[in-house]
Amino acid sequence: MLNEVKYPFVPKSNRFLIPGQFWAIPLYNGKFACGRVIEVHPFETKMFLAGLMNWIGEVVPKENDLAGKQTIKQGQVHIKTIYETALNKEILGSRNLYLDNIQSYFFKSQDGYQLGSSKLMKGYEEIRSLTKDESDLYLTFSTWGYDVIRVLAEELSVSKKI
Repeated sequence: MLNEVKYPFVPKSNRFLIPGQFWAIPLYNGKFACGRVIEVHPFETKMFLAGLMNWIGEVVPKENDLAGKQTIKQGQVHIKTIYETALNKEILGSRNLYLDNIQSYFFKSQDGYQLGSSKLMKGYEEIRSLTKDESDLYLTFSTWGYDVIRVLAEELSVSKKI
């Protein structure tokens, strides 16, 4: 049986990451955005699928602040993303993704379309081959650089689309 996770904590790998965990992303305007663990990579120890929440706040997010909020972007990130973007490099807490109907996005496995090698994915899971007609319907599964989620959060804060 796994030990219960105590918050906050600084993750060193994805071993203790659980879908639903979240971290505060300090913004240049003094506000905070929120990153979220969506899915943990099935075998890579440093990678996970992260989501940027449609939430901006004056103080760090708490579990209840995320109620009813959705992800506005999802991408694969390295654990170092938390070190680079999280307040004190910490995971602050967790809220079950199911409560807000948050799921991994559907993605296409690559840009463009190649018969036989283009796949439809849900998070890390390959669902089936992608049809040519579907190739323009889905975002490409991408790996973000360490600071991409903060850049997206800054854009969200400025656009006020929440």
